[in-house]
This record gives sequence, C-alpha cells and structure tokens, in this order.
Amino acid sequence: MFRVAVAGALVFMSAVIASAQTAPQKPGPLDNLVPTPNPVTSPVQSDARAEGQWRRAMREKYEGKFPGPAPRTPEGKPDLSGVWIAQDTPERPTMTHLGLTLLENRYKTNLKDFPYSVCLPPAPVPGNGLWVVMHNRTQLVTLFELPPNYRLVFLDGRPHPPDVEPTWMGHSIGMWEGDTLVVDSIGFNDKSWLLPAFLPHTPNMHIRERWARTTMATMTVELMYEDPEMFVKPWTVVYTLFLAPGENLMENICENNKFQQLSTGQNP
Repeated sequence: MFRVAVAGALVFMSAVIASAQTAPQKPGPLDNLVPTPNPVTSPVQSDARAEGQWRRAMREKYEGKFPGPAPRTPEGKPDLSGVWIAQDTPERPTMTHLGLTLLENRYKTNLKDFPYSVCLPPAPVPGNGLWVVMHNRTQLVTLFELPPNYRLVFLDGRPHPPDVEPTWMGHSIGMWEGDTLVVDSIGFNDKSWLLPAFLPHTPNMHIRERWARTTMATMTVELMYEDPEMFVKPWTVVYTLFLAPGENLMENICENNKFQQLSTGQNP
C-alpha cells in the first residue's frame, strides 16, 4: 500500500511539474525518483491513490443500504453527523515558481521532512479514510485517525480572532448558505503538507469549504486552498463520502517512527 500511494502521488505531481514547463526540458529530478514508504497511508484504512480493497469492500457493504433524503436538525438544516468513508479527487494545482521549487525539493529528498515522519500532524484537514462527524447547532467536530485526531468548526456566529495564533489545524468558523455549510479557516502554521500531493503552503493560507449532505447516504466536501505565494489560482480538492455506520476509528499511535531513516539521502 505504501508504494502504490506514493507512486500515484508521484505521477500526479510529475504531471503538475510538467504542466508548469513552457518549453521542452531535460529529464528533471523526479524522473529517477524511487518511491519510499509513505507514512500518511499507514495505518489508516484507505489507499490514497486508488479505491483500494478496503474501500471497495466498504462500498459493497453499505451501498444502497440507506435510501432517502438527508436527515434534518431541529433548526431545519441537513444533519452532517455520521460515520463516513472519504475519498479525495484533487484537481491539478497551478503553482508559483516558489511553490514548484519547494515541491521538487521534497521529492528529490524522498519526502524525508514529511511531518508525520516524526509523529507530527501531516495535514491541516482530515484526509482519505474514516471520518466520524458530530454536528450540533454550535459546533461541527470531525474525528479521524491521524494526529491531532480531531478538528473543530465553530457554528455559533463568532468571527475569527483578530490575532489568531498559528496552529496545525487553524481556526475554523462556519455558516449556512441554504442547505450548504460554508467553512472558513485561517491561522495555520506552515509546518503541515497539503495532501494528497505533499504540497507546501505558508501561514497566510486560507481554506474555504462547502459541506453538502445530498442524501441519507452521501455527502460531498469541497475544499479550496488559497495561498498566493504557492498557488497561481486556488487549488480545489473534492471529497466524496458515503455513510458507513458500522465502522469504527482505529487507534493510531505514532511511536518510534523510522521513516526518516528509510528516506535519508538524495536521489540520483
């Protein structure tokens, strides 16, 4: 699973880098890259680049089992609560010269500085796999398997703090536009990587999301990453989720991680 996930990310990002070139080039640093084990897909339950065996089994187990419209909260809004299996569909990012340079450097060094290689949070939002979403009038909480294992969105009408302290997950607030929950997040540090392609970002990154539960069994979450220092235009990733109420989060303890030792050194 490790190598399949990284190989898929390499293909995706090699296409990004190739699309940024304006003239024929000599072989670049990614061409001879040997994929290394990718800690972001272990021990979470889904394959990041293909609909792996676990996800296919879950889809077969639950598909068609929960017909009907989305449930509603007492306030009349779609209830986003549930146990969900998420899979991303990223668009090809259009990166600045700085962003592309940082990305190439990450691949040239076999992703050795990936935050999770030293047990730090890998990304500022949940990734592929199992999400446990708990939704009430004032909060939206998502639990997931990788650190820090939860994300909180305030729905009580508060604004962002004027002097928000940078954190791994940022500060998130949400408001409703009809039946779609719109989430706005700022206040990130620059230590995490944007999945599934390990993209860089700055503390000025701004994430906008649109959560829409379209039926009892399906939901979509569209993320738009805005960071002018890294992206020429906002980068969009869309998650499709299906309901899987019989599943549970797995315990994931990052201890004595050896990934940095495995990925030390430059590629040819």
